[in-house]
Amino acid sequence: MCSGRVDPLHVLEAFRQGIDGVLVTGCHLGDCHYISGNYACEKRIKFLQDALAQIGVDQKRLRLEWVSASEGGKFARVVKEFIEEVRQLGPSPLRKEFQESASR
Repeated sequence: MCSGRVDPLHVLEAFRQGIDGVLVTGCHLGDCHYISGNYACEKRIKFLQDALAQIGVDQKRLRLEWVSASEGGKFARVVKEFIEEVRQLGPSPLRKEFQESASR
């Protein structure tokens, strides 16, 4: 799937449900099979990071990284870095809110 197909509503729903972080990866800029999908994704992620900040969610909880299919080592490093960064941020501030509304 092209990173340009990542629906912002799915990302927001993940955070609404208390997910601690979302990592989106895509082809390097200029290497998109669909020509401009990754440029569209980049714009959406920046918009989403701004929206998250407005509701009190640290922008670092949403990360976009360009990784090609031949960069397995880079992918593994990015995932490990992101997990550690999210771990340091702690649980999402929305997690408790979601759990309380889900238990009603």
